[in-house]
Amino acid sequence: MFRSNKQVALAIAVLHVLTGVQCGNAEGFPGKGDRVQYAESLPHYNLGNRYLAKEWYEKAIEKYNDAINIYPFDADVYTNLTVAYRKVGDVAGAEAACRKAVELNHNDWTSWSNLGNILMTQERFPESYRCFTKAMSFKSMPSSERTFIESNIDGMKKIMKARGLTLTGESLSPPAVNDGKSVATKGSGSASGKKLAGKANAVKKVAGTTTRPTRDLQGVGSKESELDRKAYDDWLVQ
Repeated sequence: MFRSNKQVALAIAVLHVLTGVQCGNAEGFPGKGDRVQYAESLPHYNLGNRYLAKEWYEKAIEKYNDAINIYPFDADVYTNLTVAYRKVGDVAGAEAACRKAVELNHNDWTSWSNLGNILMTQERFPESYRCFTKAMSFKSMPSSERTFIESNIDGMKKIMKARGLTLTGESLSPPAVNDGKSVATKGSGSASGKKLAGKANAVKKVAGTTTRPTRDLQGVGSKESELDRKAYDDWLVQ
């Protein structure tokens, strides 16, 4: 059975005594909040990563939230929580976690790219485009990811163009005006009617085929803590 938070805390305390390692010295501290709380959150974060790797997404979500409850300022935890929420189909949860990751670390292309992907699947293309553009502004982004994002941006542009809009959501041309009165739509038998019907069909076609399938969101690896790999394995539900 999975250990309780008190058991985890006790195990950490025992390891501190045996190894003489102070949890306040844990590496990777984000520079905000309490160092001791950060160190105490790491076992939960790392265990969440193990669950995520085993595709036990609900348990991963539980452990990431445990880590956040102890120390809420680690952007990496929110990044992996985003992935776990996405795996269980909780788009709202994934978006909220990803926005928190961006808030805590503006300089990580991973979170900006993840947020762009989440928004793209909801057809919120203008905002998705802004996130993708931000992600590509970082030189640390791998070329393969840059190519993938550029392909998605191109697909979104085609969809928006078919809808008569730019990728930023602006109209491609001013609305038709007829002496201050709205122009009536003609029947489908007229040339204008056929043109409008054709455009509508084009929108449907582009919307269904242009964008590439969304790639799995990017996650972050484990961090150094006082617990070794075997300790995490012992806590996994068999």
